[in-house]
Amino acid sequence: AKTTDKEAQWILSQIGKIVEAGHKYNDCTILYRAHHVSRSIEEALLKARIPYVIYSGVSFYNRREVKDAICYLRMIIFEDDMSFKRIINVPRRNFGKKRMEFLEKYAEAHGMKLYDALLENLDNPLIASSKAKEFVELIDGYKQSFQVFKLTDLLQGIMNDSGYEAMLRTSGDDSRLENLAELKQAVFNYENDAGEETSLADYLQRISLLTNLDKEEKKDAVKLMTIHTAKGLEFPYVFVCGMNEGIFPSKHVDSEEALEEERRLAYVAYTRAENALFLSDAEGVNLDGSYRYPSRFIFNTDKTYLEYTVELEQKFVESAESFIRKNEEKISGVIPDRFEAGTVVRHNLFGEGMIVEVNESDGYYVVQFEGMRTARNISFKVEMERV
Repeated sequence: AKTTDKEAQWILSQIGKIVEAGHKYNDCTILYRAHHVSRSIEEALLKARIPYVIYSGVSFYNRREVKDAICYLRMIIFEDDMSFKRIINVPRRNFGKKRMEFLEKYAEAHGMKLYDALLENLDNPLIASSKAKEFVELIDGYKQSFQVFKLTDLLQGIMNDSGYEAMLRTSGDDSRLENLAELKQAVFNYENDAGEETSLADYLQRISLLTNLDKEEKKDAVKLMTIHTAKGLEFPYVFVCGMNEGIFPSKHVDSEEALEEERRLAYVAYTRAENALFLSDAEGVNLDGSYRYPSRFIFNTDKTYLEYTVELEQKFVESAESFIRKNEEKISGVIPDRFEAGTVVRHNLFGEGMIVEVNESDGYYVVQFEGMRTARNISFKVEMERV
């Protein structure tokens, strides 16, 4: 597909045909390598009001880090108590139960929001000994300036300036970082699809619709789960989505042994299907400016065993094969030259910028681009030229 949203729509169209042929939603199972891949699928299922059940993990917009990030955005416009309670102490700002109880009593007595109560009590000794003032400066700063930012930059900025993303990196929980990255990608896609009419209020309203729809579990429902969860099980119709480089195989693969483990996992996914197997991937550009390529596990399967609904352009295939070849060279120990911190580079999407940090362990540059308030993390795999 051209985008992840169109990939999701294609999967739903195939499920529709299966149901029309007399089968049940319950006969259809959607598998994915990582939890964050379910986001576009869930959105499509919700919009189409097709019942589904997640058998591994929590639905995307109910995941802790996704809800936290959205609450930061909600504070900029709504200052609602629910969002305030959720993020005032995330990351930790020494704002625990005792201080919250004080604010709640004050807000109730004066008929105001918790955030307004905080503003009126910043000099109170109990509050002043916390980092509440830093939180207020963060929120008020974005209240003054959020309208001049693209939504993508707004989310990136507040995640950086709040210390939230740094907190996730320190925790070492890659799955939470991947979910936050997928939320950024979703905002990026929303912005591109909607054009110039996007606003923070519009986006938050859309998210509210996605999270408040009736999601009562029903017996006849499409199953969603990770490939690991599906081990040992079989299903009549299996969809393996997100068959992209960096997702499956995972971008964290750093050895030949790990790559072969990913290949074995692909075999597990393929062999869950009893009647029919559907594989899907989506083109496009990731948030870091890198291109999305089909998984090598698609190319590794002889074309005589696959029925392509869309033939890939030869130029795109060559580009994908070149990327895969370079990746396998890296895994086998052939390391390409790296830019050093301080190097001025040009990115095909973001223009010129300076590399301010090189993160070898996670495989990305931190680049401060001209005209952007916050630096961006750019994967080593993204092509940039020295200026």
